[in-house]
Amino acid sequence: MDTEAVIALATHCMPEQDDRKRALRTMKTFSGSSHPPPVKATRAVLTIQSGADAGRVVPLSHTKSNSIGRADECTVALADARLSRVHAQIHFAGGAWILSDEGSTNGTFVNGVRVEKYSAIGDGARILLGGTVSLRFAFMTEDEERALGRVYDAAMRDGLTGAYNRKALDERLASECAFAQRHQTPLSIVLLDVDNFKAINDQYGHLAGDSVICEVAARLARAVRTEDVVGRYGGEEFVVVARDIALDKAAQLAERLRRILSSEPVVHEEKPITVSASFGVASITCCGEKADVRSLFAIADQRLYAAKRGGRNRVVAEKA
Repeated sequence: MDTEAVIALATHCMPEQDDRKRALRTMKTFSGSSHPPPVKATRAVLTIQSGADAGRVVPLSHTKSNSIGRADECTVALADARLSRVHAQIHFAGGAWILSDEGSTNGTFVNGVRVEKYSAIGDGARILLGGTVSLRFAFMTEDEERALGRVYDAAMRDGLTGAYNRKALDERLASECAFAQRHQTPLSIVLLDVDNFKAINDQYGHLAGDSVICEVAARLARAVRTEDVVGRYGGEEFVVVARDIALDKAAQLAERLRRILSSEPVVHEEKPITVSASFGVASITCCGEKADVRSLFAIADQRLYAAKRGGRNRVVAEKA
């Protein structure tokens, strides 16, 4: 039945003329607003389209400058060795969004044109930094931003713990390794494995095992620096990527994490479960001439198993 027919039927059933008029006005208003006006896309964001952070959406501030570069303090911090520490800035002024190159070594491009100093950017602008890092400037609604954030998290995060997944870890570590080699800076990883995890599952059940894994991830995340990366590498195995930390400091970090994990039990359904982990620590300096991700992981893995063989709940940070 169409709208006019509905209105006619409703008013015919009402005895008073005034009531009919009021109903007519109300129903016309309702029928005319059945499709609310679209929400205007006013939120300015950058979408990262390449590298380890591909898919991440970063909201931009209207009131202060938004810095882009490899420095941790940048608004958009990107772990790419080819970027300058502060490579570019984006700010809102005079009713327009402006991008500025901050004297970068490898250049900034907007829609294929190199930015000498300033360039206005509009919805859909393609930004290329250092010839390799691709970004897209766009306006979107809050709902669109949230939806893209969920897509990114699903691609990068472990579904159980919220820590980075193996794919994200591999990409991030490759980028960090390239940066450390190029700039001759320290890079270490801490590889850890929850002790006797099968026994925990067998004794308390798999839901309890999930609780243990989630709590381990949460404790690790709370204990590391903001610039460090915590990821679940698989099963009960986790990795901490520690930028600018040499082997001795990474060993101290691992020992602190070991104590945190074993300091108190994980409680599942009012049952305390004792938890500990074994740690293997390696630095890029341990790899000799063949300093790559594979060799770095291999060394950390060897030391992890040395910790297991040595009695578990310990840190090994030297040649096994």
